[in-house]
Amino acid sequence: MNIDKHFKHLINLAEGIEEPVKCFRLAAGVIHKNMLISTGVNSYKTDPFQARFGSTEHAIHLHAEVSAIKTSLRKLSVDDLQKATLVVVRVKKKDHNKTYKATMAKPCVGCRRCLAEFGIKNVFYSGECGGIYQL
Repeated sequence: MNIDKHFKHLINLAEGIEEPVKCFRLAAGVIHKNMLISTGVNSYKTDPFQARFGSTEHAIHLHAEVSAIKTSLRKLSVDDLQKATLVVVRVKKKDHNKTYKATMAKPCVGCRRCLAEFGIKNVFYSGECGGIYQL
């Protein structure tokens, strides 16, 4: 699987987020058979699906990972989703200008619960200095 290709696409998606949550620009994608099936970005939008995995009853804003998983269920069965890969990237502005760099995007506890519930074991995320890590 060409993770780099998907990372680049998701970095571009994260950079283009119009209304980031605070300064966080995260994008996630579900990949099945080396095809990007769905994407998601973090947003202030609330969602009952996210509420199932939030760390508190008030943590209901949609996370990129949960959004991508929810959207993928329109195209994949739960069995296929278990064989899929989730990729998560986070970008932040570099040196207070208009360019971005990849930074740590390790899924939070709530998102890891979502991954476990759907049996997604292949998870990659961006790290400091643009590195790619596996959960």
